[in-house]
Amino acid sequence: MFLLSLTRIIRFALQNFYRNIWLSIVTITVIILTLFSLTSLIVINAGVNQAILTVKNKVDISIYFKTATAENTVNDFKEKINSYASVKEVNFISANEALEKFKNNHKNDQLIQNALQELESNPLGPTLTIKTYDVNLYPQILNQLKIDKVDQLAEEIDYDDNKLVIERLEVISQKVQKLGLIISIIFAIISLLVVFNTIRIGIYTHKDEIGIMKLVGAGNWFVRVPFLLEGIFYALLGSIFFWFLFYVAAGFLQPFLSSFFIDINFNLMSYLVSHFLYIFGFELIIMIVLNMISSFIAIGKYLRV
Repeated sequence: MFLLSLTRIIRFALQNFYRNIWLSIVTITVIILTLFSLTSLIVINAGVNQAILTVKNKVDISIYFKTATAENTVNDFKEKINSYASVKEVNFISANEALEKFKNNHKNDQLIQNALQELESNPLGPTLTIKTYDVNLYPQILNQLKIDKVDQLAEEIDYDDNKLVIERLEVISQKVQKLGLIISIIFAIISLLVVFNTIRIGIYTHKDEIGIMKLVGAGNWFVRVPFLLEGIFYALLGSIFFWFLFYVAAGFLQPFLSSFFIDINFNLMSYLVSHFLYIFGFELIIMIVLNMISSFIAIGKYLRV
């Protein structure tokens, strides 16, 4: 008896779907657009977070000492700084190594190369680079460097530029999240309304059948479930079509993204594969809930005979 009822419910839901095929296609299209905005928000957020993490991993404090500073003095400071609890590592770069690095970084700039050849002595002093366990600890280290009077022998302490880059990336991330969330909510509302009207049209075409079913004693849930099931069909088909299209698009875009984000360790295809079940499940549940709410509300007044 239960299987017979279930079969009838599924057949009734499929009939509604196919009888209004064009409305069903429009409904699925809107669901695809909703999922596109939501998935784009998730992917962009993951990419920006990876970019911030990459920049944070490259951030350090560079202490450029005056040329007159003896390397023994710099090594003493290195040992002292290395004893800070928040410091992960301290690297020493001699004046000669700093000069060779500078030459290599500007090897294509003939003007700089000629200027260096004219100099009789090395214009650069030794350097210390400091890395910490957490980017938020750098201000604390800078303060400690002042207490230990390291800054008095330094030509320059470079950190503010890195801090500014991180702050800008975090601001961009917040703006992207807000904009993406607004767009996703707009499409979700549109999806809710489209599904609502699609179900209502299906109900309207079956209003006589619904009335007869109620008169012969059919329960509210027996009448309601096929339309709820229809809403689930829309969510499931929309999700399947969307992810097929999104994977094809991601595979096409991956080479361009890899060349654009060459310094950022973020692979779109790898991210989608490793997080597919989480994202797909999360989005499918959201769409099913939205569609079932639409269906539930749409059929409400037709259950009163």
